[in-house]
Amino acid sequence: MMNKTSKFAVAGAVALALGGVVTGTFALGMLSVASAAEEKSEKPQVSREAGPDLQAAQKDIAAGKLSEALESLNKVSSNGKKNEYDTYAMNSMYMQVYSKQGKQTELIKPLEALLASKYTSAQQTPVFLSALAGLYFQQKNYDQAISYGERFLKGGYPDKGDQAHLVVVQSYYLKNDFKTSGKLAADMVDSQIKAGQTPTEQLLQLGLSSAAKQSDDAGVSRWLERLVTYYPKPEYWQNVLDSLFRSKMPDRSLLQVYRLAADVGALKEGSMYTDMAQLALDAGSPGEAVATLQKGFDNKVFTQPADQNRNQHLLDTAKKQAASDQPSLPKFETEAGNAADGNKLVAVGTGFFGYKQYDQAAKDLAAGIAKGNLKDPIGAQLLLGVSQLKAGQKDAGIASLKKVKGDPVLERVANLWVLHARG
Repeated sequence: MMNKTSKFAVAGAVALALGGVVTGTFALGMLSVASAAEEKSEKPQVSREAGPDLQAAQKDIAAGKLSEALESLNKVSSNGKKNEYDTYAMNSMYMQVYSKQGKQTELIKPLEALLASKYTSAQQTPVFLSALAGLYFQQKNYDQAISYGERFLKGGYPDKGDQAHLVVVQSYYLKNDFKTSGKLAADMVDSQIKAGQTPTEQLLQLGLSSAAKQSDDAGVSRWLERLVTYYPKPEYWQNVLDSLFRSKMPDRSLLQVYRLAADVGALKEGSMYTDMAQLALDAGSPGEAVATLQKGFDNKVFTQPADQNRNQHLLDTAKKQAASDQPSLPKFETEAGNAADGNKLVAVGTGFFGYKQYDQAAKDLAAGIAKGNLKDPIGAQLLLGVSQLKAGQKDAGIASLKKVKGDPVLERVANLWVLHARG
C-alpha cells in the first residue's frame, strides 16, 4: 500500500527547500572582484582569477540567460587558481541555474558541495539536508535519501509537514525493510500523539502497509484502528470490520458487528443490509430491521429484481411486526420489571433501541443488567453503551463500553465504538 500522495509531498518539499536555497544561499548583489589587499583580509572574497567569470554568470542568471551562465561557471570549475569562496559562489550559482532549469539530478552535486562548505550557514544546513534527502529519494537512491534524511532528523530541525520523516520511512519501505519502516512510523506517530498533534495519514498508511508486508495481523489491526480514529473514512472502517466479519460468532454477536458497520458507513453490499435486517428481526428488533432495509432501498443497493422482491417482502414483514410490537412495549416493560431476572428488560430495551428511543433503551438495558441472570450479559452491556452514545450520553456510553469483557469479538466491537465516539 505505497501512498502516492506522500510521494508528491516529497516532491513539493524538495521544491520548497530549493526555493529557500535559491534565495538564501548566495545573495544576488553584484559581485566585486577582490583587490590584492582585500584578498589578504579575512572577509571572504572571490578571487581576481575567477571573479570575472563569476560576475558574468551572475549577470546572465539575472537576465535569464542560463546556458550562457553555465558556460561561465564551467570556466570557473576548470580554473585551477580559484579559492574556496570562488567554489562556494560557483556552486551557489550552479544550484540556481539547475533549479531554474528543473534539472534535479544535476542539483545534487552543487548541493552536496554547498553542504560541505565552511561558508554554509547553520540556517542553510537543514535546507540542504532536506533537499538532498528528497532529491535522492526521487532518484530512487534510498540509501542516500536515508543518510541525509537521518542527518536532518538527528539535527533536531523543524520538519515542516513531516517531509523528512516521510522520506526516511518511505525509503526503508522501498528497500523492503518493512520492520524498520514500521518501527519508525510507529515511533513518529506516538511522538505526534504525545505532542497533541494529529498523526499524518501518509505515515499511518505506511505503518499499515509495513505491518501487512510482514503478515502481522495484530499490527494491521492496530494501524487500521489508528486510521479510523484520526481519519474515519468508510473504506478504513470496512478494512477494520472485515476481520470481524470473518470471525466465527453467534448471530447475536454478528448483529452487534453490523450495528457498528451501519453507523460508520461500512455497509455496502445489498446482502449486508439483508443479513442485518434478518438478524434484527430474530433478535426482537423489528424497528431496526425496517430502518435497515429502508436505508438499503434508499441507497439503491438492491440492484437485481429478485433481490428487490425478496427484500421488499422482508421489509413488509418487518413493518407488520413493528406495527404490533411498538405499541405493546410499555406493557411489556411493566411486566419485565416484575420478572425474576433481567432478560425481559433487556428484550424491551432492545425493542426501544430499534425504534431509536435510545434514552428508554438505555434505561431498560441498565435495569436488566442490574437484575442479572442474563442469557447474554456481554451483549447487553455492549448495547447499553451504544444506546447511551446514541442518546447523547457520551461519557456514560464510553464507560459502559469499557466494561464489555469476556468475549474477544464483542470486546473489540466495544473498543471500536469507543474509537468511533471519540473521532
